[in-house]
Amino acid sequence: MVIPEHLKKYIETPNDCPKYNINNPDYRCTVDGDKTNYRKNKAKDEITKEKVSVFEILNLINSFLNDIEVKSNCILIDGLDILMTVNYEHIKRQYELNSQSDIVWMRFTTDGYLGVVASSNDINFDYNTNSGKLIKSVHKKWDKNRIIIVPLPNIEGRNERVMIEKMLGNYLSDNKVPIIDLYSHNLGK
Repeated sequence: MVIPEHLKKYIETPNDCPKYNINNPDYRCTVDGDKTNYRKNKAKDEITKEKVSVFEILNLINSFLNDIEVKSNCILIDGLDILMTVNYEHIKRQYELNSQSDIVWMRFTTDGYLGVVASSNDINFDYNTNSGKLIKSVHKKWDKNRIIIVPLPNIEGRNERVMIEKMLGNYLSDNKVPIIDLYSHNLGK
């Protein structure tokens, strides 16, 4: 992976993002612990923005991957039951990944908003997670039949995967893609 100069700004956590620090916790990091509703208010702001089509998002992802010289193909699963369809071992073999966890994935709402940018082999549609709670707070539902998976071959472990997740989420946001759980890809990273 190579990070060109124009993308280095996406490595940084945005200034308005809650920062997790075990010695000085920012309770805005969790939806339940946040008495100010900071992340819920951000989610409300995101749904006031114009939606971006899944195909425009795919184009942005491909452009980003090309710029950082990660040779991969996005997987768009659309119209199928995701949890019945996704086979992490198959993805690992087909895309020659070092680990089943070497993926970034994106979930959508039923009305087409990007809900979250995440990584690892833990795709779910749970409403008890921070992302799920934010989706519920803006009266949306997960689309269990649409997801983007970005396999990351030849990366150097968890730290590089997490950095790509963070940079990609920040890149999409900077390119006017509303993300309901705007900070998930930055927290603790």
